[in-house]
Amino acid sequence: MPDLTSVALTNCDREPIHIPGQIQPHGVLLVLQAPALNIIQVSSNTQEVIGREPETLLGTTLADLLNEPQTQQIQQCLTEDFESVNPLNLSIACPDQAIKFEGIVHRRDEVVLLELEPKATPGKPDFFDFYHQVKEPITRIQKAPTLLDMCQTVVKEIRHITGFDRVMVYQFDSEGAGTVIAEDTDQETPYLNLHYPPSDIPKQARQLYTLNWLRLIPDAHYQPVGLIPANNPLTHQPLDLSLAVLRSVSPIHLEYLHNMGVMASMSISLLQDQKLWGLIACHHSSPRYIPYHIRTVCEFIGQVMSAELANKESGEDNEYKRQLKSLQTQFVETLSQSDYFLEGVKQLNAHLLHLVNATGAVVCSGDQCVCVGETPSEAEIFALLDWIKPRLDHSIFETRSLPKHYPVAEAFQAIASGVLALEISRIHHNYILWFRPEVIQTVNWGGNPNKPVEIQEDGSLRMSPRKSFQLWQETVQGCALPEILHQFQQGVAKEGKI
Repeated sequence: MPDLTSVALTNCDREPIHIPGQIQPHGVLLVLQAPALNIIQVSSNTQEVIGREPETLLGTTLADLLNEPQTQQIQQCLTEDFESVNPLNLSIACPDQAIKFEGIVHRRDEVVLLELEPKATPGKPDFFDFYHQVKEPITRIQKAPTLLDMCQTVVKEIRHITGFDRVMVYQFDSEGAGTVIAEDTDQETPYLNLHYPPSDIPKQARQLYTLNWLRLIPDAHYQPVGLIPANNPLTHQPLDLSLAVLRSVSPIHLEYLHNMGVMASMSISLLQDQKLWGLIACHHSSPRYIPYHIRTVCEFIGQVMSAELANKESGEDNEYKRQLKSLQTQFVETLSQSDYFLEGVKQLNAHLLHLVNATGAVVCSGDQCVCVGETPSEAEIFALLDWIKPRLDHSIFETRSLPKHYPVAEAFQAIASGVLALEISRIHHNYILWFRPEVIQTVNWGGNPNKPVEIQEDGSLRMSPRKSFQLWQETVQGCALPEILHQFQQGVAKEGKI
């Protein structure tokens, strides 16, 4: 029988959050069919927001709602990049007065989606307003000497601009788990350095973050607004709201926010090489609406930070490679002065360990080996090497938790939980293995990451968000400290220095 938690986590990853059939109530959605801009689907809250019953809008054209210049402006948008024209300044004549809106337009599923948010401030901010809001923050971000300094600068700037109670930089690892690496807050409970499991932001949610730079929930206690009709009339399928700023969010996520005591949230994507690197996450203890022009400023800061990620990480990589190059030079000189490969290795000792900050290393040539530092026995080494050979990827194998993949290693995990193997010559059977010891670590989680599973009346499984986000500690054994493998690959393997 499959593990209930695993099944529920899989179901969580499959939740169709891009087609909720609902929006948040702080705006209205009009679905238009081009080129005439016929209104074919609307959100059910049009009466409350623009004074028109949904049924009276269906079957009409946008020209029946907006004046001619505004309609022409939206027609023109259909041939342009929507990002360059959003938001549009729109005005709708309601029974009592004309109400001003910010219109956000995009295409999806053969239709045009027009979202209307009531304008929070009169007029439209000009370029100089935008420039003055971003000039100093961007300068400070670019001057930050390290990645963590930049992250701390960003959270302070975003919090100053938006007024949120808490702003964090949340970095994803390769499996989708996250860690808060920077935080600015006036709240009593810090989240800095807390870890969160992949299920907190499931796979399909992470995918949507790569499509949308920014996501806003002004009031986490909102009542979702349905669409009329429920499905897209052209496709007869649920309307794809992946790019909609008003898209309603998963009930599980709303429950998650409630359990954290969060009433409003905003997230800004951080992308590197078009992949989701992390988020700037903003939380507030009461409802908080952020006007579109302020969101644009925050989005721009997120884009600048995304561009700077590569620069900051590259700078740290370059310093590592500078040190590595010096070690490489000594390494190669020593080997070149020896008649036999293994004889040269014996003279390296500390240099061999410093190359990747290891505590033990072994160089194997045929059926002989030379050990430096703390290593498993010779028999254990050759057995391990036989296991590693078919698992080499571009002549390299690496793991920081060897016993997890190779149970035999439990016998020597105290000195070799982490392994980095390099094939020097397949013809001559020359290999180098570096070892790192087990480091029993305490991982600080934001609440117990093992989420409870609820069995519904229909027999289905539902993942329930944890109720507490207080510090929850886990002891992790059988792992070495993380290795900077990509730096080693760039510095040694790809350059063929050994």
